[in-house]
Amino acid sequence: MEDKKLIQLLSKLNKSYQNCKQVTADDIRLQELLNTTMQELKNRKVEQQYLN
Repeated sequence: MEDKKLIQLLSKLNKSYQNCKQVTADDIRLQELLNTTMQELKNRKVEQQYLN
């Protein structure tokens, strides 16, 4: 899956969890992991642009 599509998918998933009224420790951890993953993908995309 291309990075852009993956970032969009993770963003949608993160927004869905943010809209959830239940906030458990697992929900918070999942959001942290989604945010970290999206940031890493964005950083990788920027790095690839500099290499090209």
